Amino acid sequence: MSLASPPLEGQTNSLADWVEFNILSSEYKLYRFSSLVRLVDEEQEEENPDIAEQDATNEGLLESVLEELNLRNKSLSSAYPFYFNDTQTELMLHDELTEGRYIYLYCLLFSHINREDVLIVDPPSSNADRDLMQICSTYAAAGIVQGNAVSFGFPRPDHTGFLQALKNTYADFGEGEVHNNIPPGAPDSEKDARVDVIAWENSLDGASGCKYLLGQVASGKNWGDKSISGEIEPFHSTWFVQKPASTPTPAMFIPFCIDNKRGATLHETMAFLTYRYGDVYYRYRLPKHAEDGFLLAKNDINGKYRIDRIDEFHKIKSYVENFLNTLN
Repeated sequence: MSLASPPLEGQTNSLADWVEFNILSSEYKLYRFSSLVRLVDEEQEEENPDIAEQDATNEGLLESVLEELNLRNKSLSSAYPFYFNDTQTELMLHDELTEGRYIYLYCLLFSHINREDVLIVDPPSSNADRDLMQICSTYAAAGIVQGNAVSFGFPRPDHTGFLQALKNTYADFGEGEVHNNIPPGAPDSEKDARVDVIAWENSLDGASGCKYLLGQVASGKNWGDKSISGEIEPFHSTWFVQKPASTPTPAMFIPFCIDNKRGATLHETMAFLTYRYGDVYYRYRLPKHAEDGFLLAKNDINGKYRIDRIDEFHKIKSYVENFLNTLN
């Protein structure tokens, strides 16, 4: 496993990822941005004899990468595993990797499986590797609603069948009445009805009317072909005698950065994605929410919340550490 050449002509987020991978693979776990300027100089030396123009290009590229990395740092706060020195001439890896930082690194690493623009990876991903995204998303959903989160996507950790898992989940939720048997016309072997995560807040009085999230987890390059937004009404109409009274929020959980198309701003791109997919939790959001959800469960000494798969964080940590050991 090794780094590819710097993607100078691609999306800025890919070049920022390349910088982060350089840090992870370096002896001193840091990257000096002057190195990036030298790389651009070498790339353009023969193509552009105009030194002033080349300097302007270099400055613009460096500015865009710094802006991208600063956005990550600002958005993720304690869950971002890197930090700038005082002069912003170097980016370094934190000595202590917290749960949120491990989850960020998992998302970074897994974003580049089966791609070769930044990282050249030999082994393909496994189902177990993809399941780690389900774990991260469950933690994130708990952090978002500051409450309960069920890892509902198939295969479920407790190996329950669909209808029984649905009844168990909504009994804990305290809203909605699930059919006792498969309703006429519904599939006999439903796995998860495209619902991967179910999360809800504990209302102050225990009555209906709370944050209620239905999420889909996508870790493949075709994530854009999926959306839970159109699945929520059929899900409730098919499987419930009486659907939950709380209004569901559709959500999409992905490990990737968001590419801005045709010069659009992040705000404009996220507006489009939100219309189509519901709330989108990507790499600049998911790790911080996951950290919040993990800490909520860790500090829940009275068993107030149901947050699935908290005892499986070690899988994420092992994946990241094993992956980093293969970087050269």
